[in-house]
Amino acid sequence: MAKKCKCGICGKEFKSLSARRRHKAKGHSKKIKSEEVKQVENKEEIVQEEAEEQKETLKEIHKIKMPKEQAKEEWKKYCEVLKKRKEKFLKIMKDAHFQMKEGRELIDVYKVMKQTGLNENNQPRLAIARADLKQVYFIKQDEGTGFFSAERSSWNGQKDNVALPQNTFKIHWERTDGSTSSWNIKNKELRTKVPIIPIELLPDGSLSNYYVLWETNEWEELPETKDPLLLKRISENLFAILGSWDLTELEQSIIAGGKI
Repeated sequence: MAKKCKCGICGKEFKSLSARRRHKAKGHSKKIKSEEVKQVENKEEIVQEEAEEQKETLKEIHKIKMPKEQAKEEWKKYCEVLKKRKEKFLKIMKDAHFQMKEGRELIDVYKVMKQTGLNENNQPRLAIARADLKQVYFIKQDEGTGFFSAERSSWNGQKDNVALPQNTFKIHWERTDGSTSSWNIKNKELRTKVPIIPIELLPDGSLSNYYVLWETNEWEELPETKDPLLLKRISENLFAILGSWDLTELEQSIIAGGKI
């Protein structure tokens, strides 16, 4: 009597190997293919959902708003006060109300960075840089802080840097040797490329007077197409939002080659 053999997938018995092969080829190849298609579709859905969640990051950040007429009245008051006084905070208040009377929203980058936090690699989820730069560095410093800079330097001395306060991020940066010294922070310097501004949002004057805020999931890689914001700096941490956009495929390619 011929020895029976089983299908390794469903357990069905057959009188011959050839019968089992025909069964597997007809039935299970379709089943396996169907399962593979489902797996691919599920992965695509997950990627799409993650992209949508990430795209919402900048839309959900806290913004400072005021009705235009109210902001205009406040702006006038500060204009009058500044005729007699010269304190720096009064000028900041005047400039902030000027932007809001023009219908613009403001952001406090300290609060925004704290709100959005770090990605799964313990890197800042957002980056901010002067709009004329090709790339920007984030230099980690003690106790969940650091600064964004045009230069690869551990010294935060440039006026255009954006330095974050202590404990912006809830993390103690990992050290290379287990010490507490900030000089031994692991992967101390991060770098990413800066998005280019589309022609319809190009501001007057030099781009060095403006900033871009965007989400970057992979430092050292191209920025994602996730609604960068064009900003005008008012103070160390206060910025006015001038506009937002989605990076096109062409803009991505230009960034990859470096700005001219």
